[in-house]
Order: sequence, then C-alpha cells, then structure tokens
Amino acid sequence: MKRERGRPVAATDEAIFTAAFDLFREVGFEATTMPMIAERVGIGRSTLFRRFPNTTAIMWYARAELTEEFRANLAAQPEGTELADGAFAAYRALWTARPELVASGRDMMRIIETSGPQGTIKWQAYGSWAELVHGYVLDRTGLPETDTTARAAAMAIWAAIWAGAVEFALADSDSIDAHLARARSAIDVRLPSR
Repeated sequence: MKRERGRPVAATDEAIFTAAFDLFREVGFEATTMPMIAERVGIGRSTLFRRFPNTTAIMWYARAELTEEFRANLAAQPEGTELADGAFAAYRALWTARPELVASGRDMMRIIETSGPQGTIKWQAYGSWAELVHGYVLDRTGLPETDTTARAAAMAIWAAIWAGAVEFALADSDSIDAHLARARSAIDVRLPSR
C-alpha cells in the first residue's frame, strides 16, 4: 500500500506486529525486511525504525508480557506440586488462558524453529525462560542459586516444555496438551534431599 504524503499514519505497536507476522508467514522471517513492514502498515521507514530497530525486535514484541504471565503462573503453582508438573502447568496456562493467541503463538514457534537462530535470537529467549524455571526450582526447594542439581533440573524441565511446544507448533493438532504430556513423560526430575 502506497502511503500519501503528509502526516504519517498513526500505527500501534500491535498493528506493526500483526503486519510483520503476516509477512513472516507469507515470505518467511529471513526474507521480511523493515521496508516491507513499513509499507504494509502504511508508515515511513524512519517511523518504523524509531519504534523497532529490526525484525527480530518486532517478533519478540509480545514476549515481555508473556514472560510476566509465565512468571506469575509459576508463582501461582500450589505448594507441594511436583516441580516439573508445576512448571508444565504454568506453561500450559499460557496457551489455555488466552485461546485467541494460540494461532499466533503457534506461528511464532514455527517461525522460531524454521528460521536460523541468529535471526530470531531464539537461544536468548530460550535462556531467559529457562532462568524463570530455575528461579521457580530454587524458590520451591530452597537450594542456593549455585546448586548444580537445581540448575540441571530446571534446564531438563524447560527443555522438555520447549520440546512439547515445538512439537505442537509443527504438528497438525488443536491442543498443546497431548504434546506437553508426551514431553512431561520423558523426564523424571529428582533432587537430592538436603
């Protein structure tokens, strides 16, 4: 869409995110450029670059809100819940509490898994959510931050959650539940008694 001269169109971050994701789906993440997004939204390139420095920043735009939801979901798990079960329930709640986000969440996972890791910064995001699970394990066990078993348990839990989410994103099913259940059945987390 060619925009008219004069005052730029007012575009929300959500409108930019939606337009970018449409392009990611149509031409692929790596082929999508900032000028393509600006044109799709109907704003100038400089306006877009003032809001987002690159396509990766647009892709991860919604992550901050979801990260806080995941953190809250972890904290809300009942005391006494087995560590992995609690973490899986917290992640599942992200998908079930907001069904309107399932399609875009699934698309995002597909893009993350089918694009190069440099473009999507997937390992940075993966690591930050693994740290949330690590904090959850530490809170529930009282182990010190430097405890290797706590970190290993957290990484095993998060790796299994991620595997279930990726399987869901790449599969042709309507619910993440079976995929998370399969991933959960693959791990047995045991921490030594203190």
